[in-house]
Amino acid sequence: MAINNPQATLEKEADALQDSRPVRVNSSRINQLSNDTTDLLTPDQQRERILTLFVIALISLLTGIDYAIILPTAWNYVRQFIQHHYAGFTIGILLSVFALSGAIAGIIFGYLDDIGVSLKRLILVGISCLIIGNIFYFIGFNIYVVILSRLIAGIGMGLVPPLLAEISRRSTPETRTQLFAKILGCRQIGLFLGPCFTVLLKQFDFKLFGLPVTMHNAPGLLMATLWFIVILLTMCFFYDAPIRVHDAQSLSNIIKNNSFCQACQQCGKLCKNPVILVLLITSFIAYFNQTALETALTPFTNQQFNWGELEISFLFAVAGVEIVIVYIGLHYISKKVRDQTILAFAYVTLTFACLIAVVILPFSKVGSTKFLPIFLLFVALDIFSLPLIAVTTTTLYTREVDKEQQGIGQGIQRSVVNIGTIVGPLYAGALLKTTWIMLVVMLAIILIATVLVLCTYRSFRSRTNDEFEALIPSVDEN
Repeated sequence: MAINNPQATLEKEADALQDSRPVRVNSSRINQLSNDTTDLLTPDQQRERILTLFVIALISLLTGIDYAIILPTAWNYVRQFIQHHYAGFTIGILLSVFALSGAIAGIIFGYLDDIGVSLKRLILVGISCLIIGNIFYFIGFNIYVVILSRLIAGIGMGLVPPLLAEISRRSTPETRTQLFAKILGCRQIGLFLGPCFTVLLKQFDFKLFGLPVTMHNAPGLLMATLWFIVILLTMCFFYDAPIRVHDAQSLSNIIKNNSFCQACQQCGKLCKNPVILVLLITSFIAYFNQTALETALTPFTNQQFNWGELEISFLFAVAGVEIVIVYIGLHYISKKVRDQTILAFAYVTLTFACLIAVVILPFSKVGSTKFLPIFLLFVALDIFSLPLIAVTTTTLYTREVDKEQQGIGQGIQRSVVNIGTIVGPLYAGALLKTTWIMLVVMLAIILIATVLVLCTYRSFRSRTNDEFEALIPSVDEN
């Protein structure tokens, strides 16, 4: 029945939040209310929402720090156990098991989140795996323990998909891109802060409980400590949304009523959507391109421009600042520009960047800095595009996936991203001596992604407020 009194509607929706009863919001009121959604929440509910998002941002920050301090020190750590000519292969295994276990765990955690398992419980399990994995990494009796440590830590990274799904549920379509930019930007800040911790760890040379603490195994000890602090903060300050409280079913009953076959059917159903397939492909290509660039950048600049560690470190530092600035700018741009427009612009820019490298690189002579400014332009444009793609593909993906399937949907997308981060370094490493061929193939792949985005441009869902219940639980009007 239609309600003509706006004040009565506002009061009814506020009461619905207080009682956590199902309430259906009048669709004619959605646009008017979207900007003042949080006004309908009680002060306690607003506080809980802010604290929960703060914990999610902190977890995102630590995932960046974890990656940034483990990766630079892993090479010399592995060489303590393996002969030099096997170290490269072992490093590949170390990175692959972390990404692979994270991909599998992400789908499982996402599905459990969708069927009603408490998100707080999933986070505690995931962080516990990260703590255990990092403790094993610190102990490191032999190379098998080190590999096992990254396998266990990768399982902990499975908490990322349900966290992204929760961000989708706790935001309206109008504010989702801004919120994703903040959360993903926190991870980038972590990647930027990681090297600072590495400088600190260089001073470590002592024993703890009879175990040597050096700059090679200290990252495990440091991350285990930081994750332990986060698990305490999660227990105190993370709140499951009221609409996520399941109908008093136990965990065993929830899992019993939802089979593995149902999860596979949901995955298959999602992947049949052409727009979702395009977003998965573009996500893969973006992270494939990023990790391939990271892998090739150091040896290429060393050979081509005689750069040392200082120049490379400075370039990565400037790149980190650029990415943070892009995330900040995206927060404001997304208020006025549609996400699909930003995504298309980013891929066109990325295509142009790769085209510059493919055209100019053959004329560059080893040891000459004549084309250094053009090379830096290529890197700058490439780095400028990647954050835009990362955020907009995630945001558009959440709109294409039903609210009830956000967890498993994010699990699928993060699995594709993880595969991209595995294949990218392997691809670049195999073609380091033929950089031009590597860039030509990357240009072709990026061009295909650009065409796909432009062809499906009109098929993306518009930024509507049909998910207003993200903040206001859906209730029946009586």
